Amino acid sequence: MVVQVNSMRRMELDPLILRWKKTARALKSHEQHYGKYITDILERRTDAELALFADPVEAAAFFCLVDILMRTRDKNSPGLSSSLPLSRQQPIIGDMPSRPLQQRL
Repeated sequence: MVVQVNSMRRMELDPLILRWKKTARALKSHEQHYGKYITDILERRTDAELALFADPVEAAAFFCLVDILMRTRDKNSPGLSSSLPLSRQQPIIGDMPSRPLQQRL
């Protein structure tokens, strides 16, 4: 039995990008550049990259998560937490201890 999957194309992601751009403009002024960064990530995607997805939200989440991991794992990147104000920083994967607490004691 052959199951045909409808490939998503870039034009199907465009309405989501437009909604997220509007949402980014509604954010507080100091948060708007984060929303713009996310929509920029999605605007760079091609039909070939989207071919395995059927759901635009799933594709958007996947590519945003890939970007986050690339930025946190890249030794030359400042990472994510350094661009946030100190009061808003949260630990990221790279900041987590590599060994459980019990082993470090």
